[in-house]
Amino acid sequence: MSRLFPIDRDQLPVEQRRFHDAVMAIRRRPVSGPFIVLMNSSPDLAARFAHLGHYFHSRGQADESILSLRVRTFVALLGSRALDVPYEWSAWVGWAIEAGVPQDTIDAIRERGQLPNLTREDALVHDFCTQLMSAKHRVSDTTYQSALDHFGAQGLVELVMTLGYFAMIAFPLNAFEMEMSAAQIAMRKPYAPLLVNPDSNASEPRTGVRPFANQPRQTGSRIPMITRQADLKPDNQHFVDRIIRTRGCIAPVFQILLNTPDVADRVANVGAFVLYESILSPQIKSLVWLITAREFDCEYEWDAAVADARNAGIAEESIDGILTDVASPGVSEDQQAVIAFCHELTRGNHHVSAATYRAAVGRLGVAPTVQIAATLGYFAMMAFVLNAFDVQAEIPDESRPAL
Repeated sequence: MSRLFPIDRDQLPVEQRRFHDAVMAIRRRPVSGPFIVLMNSSPDLAARFAHLGHYFHSRGQADESILSLRVRTFVALLGSRALDVPYEWSAWVGWAIEAGVPQDTIDAIRERGQLPNLTREDALVHDFCTQLMSAKHRVSDTTYQSALDHFGAQGLVELVMTLGYFAMIAFPLNAFEMEMSAAQIAMRKPYAPLLVNPDSNASEPRTGVRPFANQPRQTGSRIPMITRQADLKPDNQHFVDRIIRTRGCIAPVFQILLNTPDVADRVANVGAFVLYESILSPQIKSLVWLITAREFDCEYEWDAAVADARNAGIAEESIDGILTDVASPGVSEDQQAVIAFCHELTRGNHHVSAATYRAAVGRLGVAPTVQIAATLGYFAMMAFVLNAFDVQAEIPDESRPAL
């Protein structure tokens, strides 16, 4: 049963109603799913999520993404299965069939079986996304080069961002156990739902493991880095200005994302909220950032999160506790609730137990808990980009934003 319910437009403060209108206008349908979750905290953030998501599903209008709808729907199914997101599966399985993904392939994804009858492109997308979402969250040189040769630089960035977007909305959906309404289900042809094992909402801790210790630093990026306006065609140079407007510089992850400039701008708009406009305290935001970087084995993001955590006043022993998955005695009860909440979202079946949910909402409130899930999703999306393209890890300059 869903843990949150729709908020009527008239229930919102007058100054917030324009964001409700924006979500409906962008999506061409009522507020639903992840946007219900976000409306319960920030209609502004909901509109920013919707604007980014529209790039990957234009709902019958001229496509914005250069990837085919078949690729995007295939990625949606792979992502929703990997992160155990029943709502996301229900939303996309029909579109995948309409786009040409075979039913037996869909059934195999749902049942975690061997995928039959894959085209060369299907197999390449499957290998790339599976490698990025599993193990050390890295893509082999062979798979990466094959994907780059097939999709080109912009297409490959959009492939990673498609997966990243579905991950970003997966965490709010799962945290609040969002379900489709009867009206939504009635709009769809019959389909087999995605089932989640309720007994696997926690996994073995990674106690004592230091994932970044004694590892060589990455030495560069696998893709051209856009560092100035002149690196783009004249029609796209204004996107650089927009990113600089939100951050004052072009951080390395945006030097990657600018290979698809419109997406980079939309991501920057979401990130500006997460980094600068969130209702979360600096300590809670930094804690979520640390956990996400650790769980997705993203060294670049970890370095940035550590710098942010130190600025927020988080103790070194608490930072080390996140790294090694060992409880720190200096962690407050609020922070303990956040850690448990985020660990359950990123491990096991990627859902939050009733007890952990009650603890988070009871200590922090609904609106901050929504933003914790959304913040985790944003940093997970960025970790995918950083890991997929081996963006160089570096000592953060505290005067320049890293993400």
